[in-house]
Amino acid sequence: MIAENNLSSSLQTTLAVGGAVALVAGAVIHRHKDKLSSLLEENLTSEEMNQTIDWQKLSVSAQAQGCPEARVASTLGSRPLFTTGKSGNHTFATFYDGFKAGKEIANKQGDGKCLGYRVDRQSEYQWVTYDETERAATEIGSALIQLGEQHGQDTFIGIYAVNSVEWLTTAIACHFHSMIYVPLYDTLGEPAIVHIINQTSLKTIFVDKAENVLTLLKIVTHVPTMQRIVLTKKLDNDTETEIRIKAKVAGIEIMLYNQLRELGRSKPVAHHPPKPDDIFEICYTSGTTGLPKGAMLTNKNIVSLVQSATEFFQPVFSELETLISYLPLAHSYEQTIELYCLCNGFKIGYYMGDVRQLADDLASLKPTLMPCVPRLLNRMYDNIQATIRQLSPLKRYLFGMALSAKGRDVDKHRVTRHMLWDGLVLKRIQERLGGRVKLIVSGAAPLSPSILQFLKRVCGAYVAEGYGQTECCGVSTCQTLGDPTVGNIGVPLHCNMIKLADVPDMQYFAKDNVGELCIKGSNVFKGYYRDEEKTREAIDSEGWLHTGDIAKWTPTGQIQIVDRKKHMFKLAQGEYVAPERIENIYIHSKYVAQVFVYGNGFKSYTVAIIVPDAEILEKDAREKNISGDMASLCQKKEIKDLIFNDMKRLAKENSLKGFEMVKDIYLHPEQFSVENNLLTPTMKTKRPELGKYFEKEIEEMYKNIE
Repeated sequence: MIAENNLSSSLQTTLAVGGAVALVAGAVIHRHKDKLSSLLEENLTSEEMNQTIDWQKLSVSAQAQGCPEARVASTLGSRPLFTTGKSGNHTFATFYDGFKAGKEIANKQGDGKCLGYRVDRQSEYQWVTYDETERAATEIGSALIQLGEQHGQDTFIGIYAVNSVEWLTTAIACHFHSMIYVPLYDTLGEPAIVHIINQTSLKTIFVDKAENVLTLLKIVTHVPTMQRIVLTKKLDNDTETEIRIKAKVAGIEIMLYNQLRELGRSKPVAHHPPKPDDIFEICYTSGTTGLPKGAMLTNKNIVSLVQSATEFFQPVFSELETLISYLPLAHSYEQTIELYCLCNGFKIGYYMGDVRQLADDLASLKPTLMPCVPRLLNRMYDNIQATIRQLSPLKRYLFGMALSAKGRDVDKHRVTRHMLWDGLVLKRIQERLGGRVKLIVSGAAPLSPSILQFLKRVCGAYVAEGYGQTECCGVSTCQTLGDPTVGNIGVPLHCNMIKLADVPDMQYFAKDNVGELCIKGSNVFKGYYRDEEKTREAIDSEGWLHTGDIAKWTPTGQIQIVDRKKHMFKLAQGEYVAPERIENIYIHSKYVAQVFVYGNGFKSYTVAIIVPDAEILEKDAREKNISGDMASLCQKKEIKDLIFNDMKRLAKENSLKGFEMVKDIYLHPEQFSVENNLLTPTMKTKRPELGKYFEKEIEEMYKNIE
């Protein structure tokens, strides 16, 4: 990951070398800070940025946009919500035209580089230019048409691969011919992959790994539309031979990526550009019980977000920037960021596929933009804190001085690169991110406020938390650059407005400034593919997307998530968990009378409170010569192991994913009831009350696991 063990020695060395210098310099700076500040500091943005923002009123009524009960970012003002993009001198309404605009910017203002990759750990990044990317995508698109795939909205192309030049080039090829691409990913599981291939009638699937090819060949009898697999990466000869033999038996054509390019080069086909309301992707989300739903995302969705991000981040992005791509491209969050980069002429460098060695990719690429998820930032924070605890009192004091100085910058809504604090004390931390990062955006799950506050000080970059769902193209809000606050998800982006809706069952009412977070704007998806019922559940008759999250507005205009309407939560790695579905599996254990599965966005796994079936447990205990009443039995390790092992059996039999399986259990001798306020009168579990009631036990389980 980013912060590995060698960060400890690096940080200690830096503090040791710079300690005496920093202490002396610190005293000099304090005495002459006004004269020296301009020499020692580089401000990442202009001072004018902060002067144009009213930090006490970051959002305003959407009266001007025709919806007074909703709010928009104050920086949008009375302008209409964004629906089109603008890049350089070009206005565009589709990604097809946005890519053309980005290519022109990259060629005129920069070196024309577009997509970067590394051959091995010893090599530097090699680059494919915008012109070369366009040519490769044209060849892939032409070849697909030569193979019988039709241009237009009736053609779906599968991509089953990790982030790579080939992944994005294939997606661009689909854009060139108004085709729709459908990402597949490992954590979906075979039943979901079968469902997706059949629902979209996939004929052609681009695949990078041998194991994924074998997965597709294994299910071939269940997916009658699949005709060919395109290998995007070179496999060793023995593996490729094995795959070709199995594919021939299954009646599936195996083609190489370069083979496809050669075919397209020999028979080029003119582009068939899309229209703004054309779908560019079906993004399947695993955030539900049962089979995944396919969110239909349109060109208008992505273009409106591209323009919103362009304006939102303009103060910090003053040149052609570089993105590190390592978050899954199969998810809308990463895709939106990459398409935004392409429309602005930025460079995208792909990691080598192993997140444990991401630091090596960062050091080589030196990106300026880094999207993140809490799990990665949590690991980074933990490693830095572990190092700090090992420092001598003098070094800890020095680190504290740096934190205080950087904290004053954050409070002034700015980020600076200070010759002393960033150049010496915090240098190694920032070098682990490549040394040039200007912006870190955290999304996919909530980030601990204390960790966010710390990272805003040590990274030498703007660190902001955002929020979104697949159904709004991955992003709908973000913290304003320079916002020193934590514990909120910022303000609406300029393509959407947000309102709070009443949730009477939970006693949440918009008049009290709390309710379900609802989104309306041009980034809201078209609906779920071939699922009108689920679409109506998500989008109401007035076009509002109901997120299921309960939120409130802070006094200064940011949005704060306070609860979840649906009994579903997102773990730290971004995976959704439906606890009731898991509980319905574990309840089949003969030892379990009641079960409460718990998880949150700060942890990557779940735990459970179990009320054993007293009659069966006491009978089994007697047969095993284990004495005691229910209270004492619940405290015995052998009883816990007995129940936990039976639950593990059920989890395996029912194909629970790793992140769904509880990692620890606590045995509670008394039943949940209406009387102890843990059940409703209709005998449904009160999840918030259970979470509070067992707060100590849950905390202890997580502590024991870690």
